[in-house]
Amino acid sequence: MRRKQKDRLRREQEAELKRVVEALAANERNYEQAGDELCIEQLVYERAALMCRYRALLHAVRGGDGPCPSV
Repeated sequence: MRRKQKDRLRREQEAELKRVVEALAANERNYEQAGDELCIEQLVYERAALMCRYRALLHAVRGGDGPCPSV
């Protein structure tokens, strides 16, 4: 891959990583306010998915293989 493409990909991954961190913070706020068991369960699964994405992006930004594309 050419240098410019790698730089662009890294910037995109870093931007997505920031969005995932923001989504994790929002998930935490929602969890603290949730009262319904079903809502809490949904938030737990959402957090698990966000953490998987976070770890994949962090690995990619640190120089590992690129993460799976977003669905």
